[in-house]
Amino acid sequence: MQAAGTSGTGMEENGVIEPLPDEEFGREVTSDYDPSDTETTFGSLTSSVTGHVWEYGRRYHAFRYGRYPLPNDDEEYKRESLRHAMLKELLKGKLYLAPIGDNPQKIIDLGTGFGEWAMEMGELFTGAKVTGVDLSPIQPLWVPSNVEFIVDDIEDEWVHDQDYDFAHFRFVNTVLKNNELVLHNILQNLRPGGWVEIQDIYPRISSDDNTLPEDYPPAKFYSLLQGVLKDQYGFDLKVLESLPDRLQRLGYVNVQRKVFHMPLGEWPKDRHLRMLGGCFQEVFLDFVAAMAARPLVEAGFDKADIEELVVGVKNAVGNRRIHAYVPIHFVWAQKPPA
Repeated sequence: MQAAGTSGTGMEENGVIEPLPDEEFGREVTSDYDPSDTETTFGSLTSSVTGHVWEYGRRYHAFRYGRYPLPNDDEEYKRESLRHAMLKELLKGKLYLAPIGDNPQKIIDLGTGFGEWAMEMGELFTGAKVTGVDLSPIQPLWVPSNVEFIVDDIEDEWVHDQDYDFAHFRFVNTVLKNNELVLHNILQNLRPGGWVEIQDIYPRISSDDNTLPEDYPPAKFYSLLQGVLKDQYGFDLKVLESLPDRLQRLGYVNVQRKVFHMPLGEWPKDRHLRMLGGCFQEVFLDFVAAMAARPLVEAGFDKADIEELVVGVKNAVGNRRIHAYVPIHFVWAQKPPA
């Protein structure tokens, strides 16, 4: 395995990219959000935006119900918070890799989730206006004065703001139905010379020392999930392999990609990698549980089979004899300067 922070197969640093290898019945609707704005960057804000739906023992967004498969409850907050801390540790405290300069004025975080990245960017760049957008009204009410949150669907047409210096995605592109449209809209709304950055997982588990069994349950889970999310939601979990080419075709320049190999489990001898692997193990297991709670059930899988898969995944990632890792991609690109 390569150490996290070094380039791996499929990474290109110079913009020349090669593809990688291979009001609802029976639902409890609640609301705990009181937005002060009645119009958003993407469209009109209605009362349905502020609600939540309880299903399968978890809480989900009510606005555009069913558009996003993961919950938005306290358990998911813990997972996203740990994932945020993990990526900061991976990047040695950085929040991004794109060369956005020291004085960005307008930043947008697309699919902001609970808003930690947006708030930290607001604290880092106190002179910038930072906007976070998400389907769920789950962001804090007390935020830095230069940070705002909008509840809306980032796949809608943008109707107001433009001239952003930096647009950021984190673990969002693999759950978009139309990446091409969203990336086109970003290009239209960046200022000349502005940047977009995408951070996401490529769902392929590997090892460098042949310790990965053919029937490795986490790999089986990823394979199963790709079909479920494609059929049920229209998502392409492998979009990352074509993302740099898409950016170039759309008109972006200076397309860059960096790949980190994230250990799955606490198997590395290196202390730092072992800590990262332990964090990712917890994040991954919570992700498996969240996907098992709703998407796999709604896809028609038997409850006993789902439980067997979840238990198998948990046992597998705890086996330190298996040296598995998952690639995390950072892709950034620039709107041509004027």
